[in-house]
Amino acid sequence: MTVVDVAVVGAGAAGLAAADRACELGLSCYLLEAKSRIGGRTHTDTETFGVAWDRGAHWLHSADVNPLTRIADELGHPYLARPRPFDGHLHLGSGWGAKGDWRAYRDEFEAAVARAIEAGAAGRDIAVLDVMNGSSRWARMAHHIFAAISGVPPSEISTADLAAYRDTEANWPLERGYGALLAARYADLPVELSTPVSAIDMGGAHILLETPRGTVRARSLIVTVSTNVLASGVIRFTPELPARLISALEGVPTGHANKVAFHFRRDVFRLPDTSYVNFMDERDAARPACSFQIRPFGSTLAIAYLGGDLAENLDRAGEAEMTGFARAALGDMFGVDIFKELSGVAATSWTSDPHTLGAYSCARPGRAASRAVLAEPVGDRVFLAGEAVSADWFSTVQGAHVSGIEAAEKAATFLDSAIAAALPRRQNETNKNNA
Repeated sequence: MTVVDVAVVGAGAAGLAAADRACELGLSCYLLEAKSRIGGRTHTDTETFGVAWDRGAHWLHSADVNPLTRIADELGHPYLARPRPFDGHLHLGSGWGAKGDWRAYRDEFEAAVARAIEAGAAGRDIAVLDVMNGSSRWARMAHHIFAAISGVPPSEISTADLAAYRDTEANWPLERGYGALLAARYADLPVELSTPVSAIDMGGAHILLETPRGTVRARSLIVTVSTNVLASGVIRFTPELPARLISALEGVPTGHANKVAFHFRRDVFRLPDTSYVNFMDERDAARPACSFQIRPFGSTLAIAYLGGDLAENLDRAGEAEMTGFARAALGDMFGVDIFKELSGVAATSWTSDPHTLGAYSCARPGRAASRAVLAEPVGDRVFLAGEAVSADWFSTVQGAHVSGIEAAEKAATFLDSAIAAALPRRQNETNKNNA
């Protein structure tokens, strides 16, 4: 039975980068993916509407220093580079707010971010909610933005984790989609699709991975599935994962973010290409706020962004509830007559997807140090990778990408050490046989 140098579980951004780097280093590699496609939570859908839209990641975050920006340039994948991509419009339920309203909401949000980062940088690992102005007119809108960027409500966001994030504020959307970029970059990388791993035995001379296609044997292992999937126990480990690691998984859970995409037969919005609108109904204080991307790259799409508890609850309630919520907000902003031109609707379900169980990670208050634990090897030959492992680029594709490369290099170092340690033993055995 063939034994590979490294097995990689998960062909998302981290797993693809890990397997690719392992091959560059001359290691034999086996890449296993539970889904019938690569990309994980970076998935561009071109089939539903006949136009590209990202069901998951969409922006090159910190794009001016993001290594995937260079890859996009090399492969000819265009993106929209502009200083403040999220400048947009604010609807208050009864009508559009003035420019000053939008600026006031942004000032409130940015001030809360500044206070949270200041607290985290000072060593105060507390909830972002603790530094927010809950009595502000714009508190509900700020709550939504925090939930959208972190996947959890402000009460569950660590200020120390937020302070650690390396943000250049250059966030550039990809015209053909982020998933399409990864698919193009790794088109020639061998991967076993529709091959979920159910059990991993780390107790023997070789690591054994149980799959529907049989047992895979490897000298080292890179695991890139989400923290929620790992914590769920859907992959059975023997021996069990260390208690310290289990605690870290619980400290950095996978949050929740979903989208609802509406496709229209013509432009019904009369807004510039790739506009952003925010919705906060001041007529109903209990109604959650949300955001939309309107006419991305000149298409006739409107894409709703839902985060945190709202995204999770609507996902669990079902697609009809999720699309109904987003449709109501869209109708309030642009009028219900626009739906006469509606040609299709689609919603994501990352929370209920068994291969993800959420969107991207966020450290709980008091648990920012858990990311460093996730970066530690399990034993000396098992390594985790993924955006949750990144110390300063978590929640991003580039964070997953870099962590995958680093995990492959750690595996190579382990294998080199193992070979070096085995050489004296083999030489001694040869000498004894020749004696």
